[in-house]
Amino acid sequence: ASIMDMRNIPLILTSTVTVLIAILFGPFLWCFTLPTTVKRFSLKDMGDLSPPQFFLSEDQISSYKEEGFLILRNVLPPQLMSRLSSGSSDLSATPCLHCAMTYYDTPPFFHSYDNVCQRPELIHHNFHEVLYGSTLAHISSQLMDNRPIRILRTNTLGIRAGQTIPLRWHADHGVFPGQRKCGDGLVVWMPIGNTSYADANGLVVLKKSHKIHEEMIDNGTWFKNQGSVHGQRLHLDFYKSLVKTHEKEEPTLNPGDAILFDRCTVHSASGVNSRNIRRNSWQIRFFADPQQFERDLYKYYPSSAIADEKNANKEGFLSGPHLPQIWPKTIPGEQHAIRQGHLLRTRQEWFLFMLGYPRHLFISNFWSGWERFCKLYDW
Repeated sequence: ASIMDMRNIPLILTSTVTVLIAILFGPFLWCFTLPTTVKRFSLKDMGDLSPPQFFLSEDQISSYKEEGFLILRNVLPPQLMSRLSSGSSDLSATPCLHCAMTYYDTPPFFHSYDNVCQRPELIHHNFHEVLYGSTLAHISSQLMDNRPIRILRTNTLGIRAGQTIPLRWHADHGVFPGQRKCGDGLVVWMPIGNTSYADANGLVVLKKSHKIHEEMIDNGTWFKNQGSVHGQRLHLDFYKSLVKTHEKEEPTLNPGDAILFDRCTVHSASGVNSRNIRRNSWQIRFFADPQQFERDLYKYYPSSAIADEKNANKEGFLSGPHLPQIWPKTIPGEQHAIRQGHLLRTRQEWFLFMLGYPRHLFISNFWSGWERFCKLYDW
């Protein structure tokens, strides 16, 4: 009997490893059974869109530079918000590889969300129309010294009604090109469908926090800590400590409202959802042109690689359809590539791309498995 047991050990080990691999990587591999994109939506027949103008007051611009953020009411008209809400519903109801890969292509920060899609404007014309048909690009240009504007990233973010996003103070500075300064990149954040409340996972920012973040860049602390996991922890602890010295802004934002904040402004979801309502939002990251790519930019996760030399011109400045110019005008060649779907990856391209980031892929899959385990046992 003992001999038979010994013979079974390899089989038991093989079975155990197979089960663990299935648990760990099953959801990731399942994504590749989905259609690569939302096939019934096409951008091929869309013409070039030039964003309309919206002039800010000097007081609004000054307030943004002083406080690190600006809240605009009804900046998106009802017809655009209706398009945005409809597009968000479509993506939720129509899973595809492009959106599913967002979970594995982005930092673990986004793992708290149950409905995410990175760059939805590449696959759904509603998001494309709102992005290029709103005044947000012109507004952002004015907040960044009237420079030309390029699109870095957009993300849709959704959570369930009973879910609470943890309070995690952070700044988005590290995902922008141009690591040596603040002020030339910003984030536009707006609710979709429902009003955003501070006590329902709403966005919260720390006033004037961008100024102390810039001091951290100037004195070298940012670069000293940026290249290691331990250093990142020190950054997060520092952001958390700013709550004691900086006043919080906890806005209520209705559909059509938007908050724009500097790349260095410290912010977080509120960490509270006492209303138990669902939250959907759209986040757009703009940066001022020109920006040089930086060889020493530490790439923690796959999507940060977009700002490397592959998307730089001969002079070393970031350009091309992956980082398209939106203001003061679009560039026909960039928009042609977007409309033709040249930026969308095939299944093989996605798989090989993610294998280039084995550490991030392992962490993402481990975290995904742990979340499902906790949900299963109601932890």
